[in-house]
Amino acid sequence: MKIIVNVFGTEFTLKRPVNLDLQSPTLRDVLLVLQRDEQGPWQRMIKEDLSLQEGCVILVNGRNIASLKKLETQIHDGDEITFTVLVAGG
Repeated sequence: MKIIVNVFGTEFTLKRPVNLDLQSPTLRDVLLVLQRDEQGPWQRMIKEDLSLQEGCVILVNGRNIASLKKLETQIHDGDEITFTVLVAGG
């Protein structure tokens, strides 16, 4: 399975394809693999217990996981997972 990982932070921006040897994974499964096997700036945004650092969010195909099934959101081939910091303005 191939997914796209995007990271938008105050000090970095990344868009990278990642190949995963997973079938029917949840976001939790993907995060565990990324945390264990892949090096990247997303590691600054997720804690060891897979919770997020304060002010960070994860989007799956542009939707906040809080409005989906959080870590139990199903991930499919070609999905985009975006790690970003919250931004406010007016």
